[in-house]
Amino acid sequence: MTGHLKRLLDPGSIAYIGGAQIAGPIRASLRAGYDGEIRVINPVRDEIDGIACAPSIADLPSPPDAAVVALSPERAIATVEELSRAGAGGAVVMSSGFAEIGTDVGRDRQERLKIAAGAMPLLGPNCMGLINQFSGAAVWGDDNHIERQTGPAAAIISQSGALLIGMTNVEEAFPLGYAVSVGNQSGTSVSELIDAVLADERINAIGLYIEGLDDGEAFGQACLRAVDKGVPVVALKGGDGEQGSRVSLSHTASMVMERDIWQAFCTRFAIVEVFSPKALVESLKLLTIGGLPKGNRVSIVSYSGGLNGLAAAAAAKNGLELPMPTPANAEMLAQTMPETVTLNNPLDLNIPFRASDGSISMQNTAGVADALVAFGENVSDQMAFFIDVPRPGVAGLDKVWCDSLEALTTVRRKLGIPISVAGILPEGLSPDFRKHMQANGVAALQGYADTMEALTVSAGVASAQDRLKSQRKSKPLLHGAIPTCPRMLDEAESKYALSGFGLETPVNRAVSIADAPAAAAEIGFPVAVKVLSSTIAHKAQVGGVALDLQDTNAVEVACRRMARTVSQAESGHEVTNVIVEGMVTGADAELIVGVKRHPAIGLALMVGRGGTRTEEMARFETTLLPLTDGALDAIFARLGVNGHPAANELRKACQAVAAYAISQSERLMSLDVNPVMLTSDGRALAADALIVLGE
Repeated sequence: MTGHLKRLLDPGSIAYIGGAQIAGPIRASLRAGYDGEIRVINPVRDEIDGIACAPSIADLPSPPDAAVVALSPERAIATVEELSRAGAGGAVVMSSGFAEIGTDVGRDRQERLKIAAGAMPLLGPNCMGLINQFSGAAVWGDDNHIERQTGPAAAIISQSGALLIGMTNVEEAFPLGYAVSVGNQSGTSVSELIDAVLADERINAIGLYIEGLDDGEAFGQACLRAVDKGVPVVALKGGDGEQGSRVSLSHTASMVMERDIWQAFCTRFAIVEVFSPKALVESLKLLTIGGLPKGNRVSIVSYSGGLNGLAAAAAAKNGLELPMPTPANAEMLAQTMPETVTLNNPLDLNIPFRASDGSISMQNTAGVADALVAFGENVSDQMAFFIDVPRPGVAGLDKVWCDSLEALTTVRRKLGIPISVAGILPEGLSPDFRKHMQANGVAALQGYADTMEALTVSAGVASAQDRLKSQRKSKPLLHGAIPTCPRMLDEAESKYALSGFGLETPVNRAVSIADAPAAAAEIGFPVAVKVLSSTIAHKAQVGGVALDLQDTNAVEVACRRMARTVSQAESGHEVTNVIVEGMVTGADAELIVGVKRHPAIGLALMVGRGGTRTEEMARFETTLLPLTDGALDAIFARLGVNGHPAANELRKACQAVAAYAISQSERLMSLDVNPVMLTSDGRALAADALIVLGE
């Protein structure tokens, strides 16, 4: 490992600074066989857990590579400053009471902590720290199991320390090299940690638990560097929804993201998402031990027809293909297998425990291997064998089941694709057996549902890599502080601004109420009349829209009614001007094209089913700006509009909105074009638009 985080992540010496709390990580390091120097600093105690205490940092023989700071917030700030001045390699600040408490006092403490650290790497505050399971180093906040690793292994970087406590203390046969808790990220960021663990050649996969981001571009580029190196990035997102956002803000003070922006971010930067902590663990096992598949074709084997029915349904739902063997191999299998086996995928390997005539049986490891090789040869990108092995005991019930599973190591060698064996139940394979299989290159997974998700994630990694290869390098995200002092442009101003970038609108005139009938006659009937206002965002909800007006008299009546209705709804709002617009004919679809922003990620383009029921329908797709190759194609396909006669014009409309948004990236707060009317003769007309700019 190279770089400024090397000493912190792979320390040759650790200083534990605090009271009784630091006894736990000292014990964890010693129990794991950590062979570096352990130093303890406490000014009032002679020893902690049998190790003599130095009264201060200045009394150490040399600056530590890493330090665990378990002190009150103010004392932690002072101690971090001492460590930085002394030349320490990095520090973990466990203390809470910083920005996560949401007060000026907490934010001020965090800023002072950052200044105190200077150039020294800092994890936290409000975090558990890190465990290096290669060396046994617990730069960590408590006692912990440490399962030593040699590699290949995964790394997990998490905004939750508790998740890592569970994964490291409960999971067995989990090839985890680094467990890093980042807390509030006042110093070292997730993106820096991704690069640091990526420098370790033993790391085959990176897992993330993320609640929010502060610099989306830096984070995303770090993920791309990992993918370019062949190290997939798998992420579990927390903090979704209003309740989740509140919890996340009080947890690590992260800037949370709406789910659609997060999904667009994952697509942009080849991150594959999981939806539970256990699925994150199983996905990392599969990717670390099994390696990367080339596609989404999966061969599934079990001794259970019932399980196979579940797996087939799940595969179809998750976009996994279940290929049949090649015709030649299918013929060979039909001759080899007993008549109790029906050739299918998933395959119910209904063979006997043993066969006296030497034909295929569970004890005939070579025969099982040949059959499985034929089953997946030239058609499969990965293979999974589901089985629950009876727990070991005096009866030896597990032995007869394990023989056939040994065949998987041969299958792995001959096919050269990821091979996994999975318990149907989470307890279906013993830890010792899982370790044995993984030592031989077969990923050993736990639980049917989490394994199916891991297989889906693995295929998703292949898809993400293919997508990146086919597109040019994208321009950086347009992130920055949210503008203040919002000012809404009225519909006429909004349409005029967007038309300069190529957005097509129906013929319209912005006029006074008195001039509306004449404007309508000039445009030609039927027309729509809408209140022109820089304060009313939803005109239809306050009676500010009249449609399909057929003559000048109808326009006059509509304008009088509109003035009265809007005034009542908006507490005396005077309607003086309106926009008169020709009605769109031949429209058979309405869409919304909009832009929103996140301070850490920037601008995002949203395309969805539009009209007055946009919020109710909630069917939309999001991509980040600037647009990448193929982004609009993918959105149109998911919305089902690729084959519409106006698809090309819709593309131009989206590109126009995106171009305007980029031109106003420092000022734009939000933008909605709703609806964009798609007509059967190939037009895409913006019937309404609303832009909000800031300073």
